[in-house]
Amino acid sequence: MATNSNNRSWNLETFLDSLIYELDKAQDTLSVKGMNRKLTYTVKDVSLDLQIFPEFDGETVRFITAQPGETGASKVTFQLGSIRDHQIQEVARKPLTRNDISLEEVPLTETEKKELKRLGIRSAEDLRRTIEEQNVDIEKITDNKVDYQGLANLINQSSRKKLAPTVSKASLSQAQGKTIITLEGENLAIAQSLDQFPVAAINNEQVEVISANPKELKIQVNNTHLQDKESQLKIALDPYAIVTMNLQLPNPSNQQENSNRRPIKPN
Repeated sequence: MATNSNNRSWNLETFLDSLIYELDKAQDTLSVKGMNRKLTYTVKDVSLDLQIFPEFDGETVRFITAQPGETGASKVTFQLGSIRDHQIQEVARKPLTRNDISLEEVPLTETEKKELKRLGIRSAEDLRRTIEEQNVDIEKITDNKVDYQGLANLINQSSRKKLAPTVSKASLSQAQGKTIITLEGENLAIAQSLDQFPVAAINNEQVEVISANPKELKIQVNNTHLQDKESQLKIALDPYAIVTMNLQLPNPSNQQENSNRRPIKPN
């Protein structure tokens, strides 16, 4: 075998992408042409024979196309058949949403990336669905090559970079002897597998977070927390997002108990 050093290697995915792109362009051309004259033919199946030299580096297979006079090449036949758009939708992987995180964006080890790709896991949502909905033990199935807790932390950290928390409204309400501060906003409590968060404190004294979701967070306080006209509220939503607010709080001690919210002013 004698290969031409100027002959560049290629991988299968890139080759098929290019071939399908050319076929799509041909179909678009025929579609426009059909508006002006009746079509007499259409492309249904395409068959292509290639003489190639495969290269394998232990992980990736690449090919070099045989040149005239070169011997010892392998023959590979590609046959592309017709497929309807609804068939593609049934079998194709859904594209990443704006809020999803590709595992390529997470600083994983190469071993972890390989193991997850081998399992068809390419995003944070794939991982969540595999573990929480399908109840798959990632650590066992990869012979402990993947640490799920560490992976979940990295995903939450990367997610925070795209989904920074914002507080648009803060209010105070009283009902049944309880005083509640309610914060409204976006991306407030988004981390998963972090049961100890969120954590809140007023003037460095911990207060109870009674409910939390991405759009609303409720904190129970008592009158001692509200004695000062201005109080500092700190909330650790997760290990990667801390919100600090200086609040001008009305003292409820001289006010009749009611269930209506009163706005409090964040500084």
